[in-house]
Amino acid sequence: MSDFTLPAGTIVKYGTVSTQLYPMLRNGIQPAAASAIANGIYVGELMAYFSACTAFCDATGELHRDNEAVMDVFVKALQDAHGQKPAMPELEDIAVQAGMPVVLDIELGEACTVWANENFIEGTSKHEAAVVEESVLSSKAEKSWGNWRCGVIVREGGIPANWIKKFHFPRLLDYRDAGSRSPRTLEQTTDCALMVGGLMQSWHKDFPADLLSAFRKQYGRTNFSQSSSFDDTALERFFNLNAMLDPATRLLNQMTIWQDIDALAKKQGIPLA
Repeated sequence: MSDFTLPAGTIVKYGTVSTQLYPMLRNGIQPAAASAIANGIYVGELMAYFSACTAFCDATGELHRDNEAVMDVFVKALQDAHGQKPAMPELEDIAVQAGMPVVLDIELGEACTVWANENFIEGTSKHEAAVVEESVLSSKAEKSWGNWRCGVIVREGGIPANWIKKFHFPRLLDYRDAGSRSPRTLEQTTDCALMVGGLMQSWHKDFPADLLSAFRKQYGRTNFSQSSSFDDTALERFFNLNAMLDPATRLLNQMTIWQDIDALAKKQGIPLA
């Protein structure tokens, strides 16, 4: 049974959090240790926004649990003084660990073998898919990519850094935007709606073409509102944005994005936990 391959030059997307950008610049994208498929890297179209969403929510939840007392004080300060930045030096060590959701554009530098994303294998649970024979996964890869625009790239050594051409990220706010319905705030909420579109694809098995078409019709785009090239200079510029550099502002954005995702997911009946 022949493998399905994507030709060199194909653009695929990969979702993660901003704390992984510098490691990926140095080492490329390596398969997750817990991946059901050895050497497998999950890529897609809308599903990359699902991956960015889940990576962001998992990392945010862990960070807040590990720093519960300080974060409780921070959240209360936000609630008590809208639009005012809390003076909390203790946030500095926490904020450096706070990642924003990002989606990478990858241009394949060679033809790559792709296997099916097990979330979309008919009649097979996620647990069962982790143990099915490799030939079964690869036989359904073309359907996984063709119908759902998602799959698992299987390549020794992962994805090289020079295949990553661009990264997309949500609109980042500052304290003058907090609690307002400014265009910047609405833009960030729209970015969160794109991630929830990824949740809808995974949760309801909605077709990505339909979801992206509806999103484009309403908002005129199908990516996060902000983007940058992927190189040393661009990453330095990104991490020197005030919203990333200032600890309290970085954590403000983490909170507003998390709250928007939670509210939008609840409207779709999708639990985040």
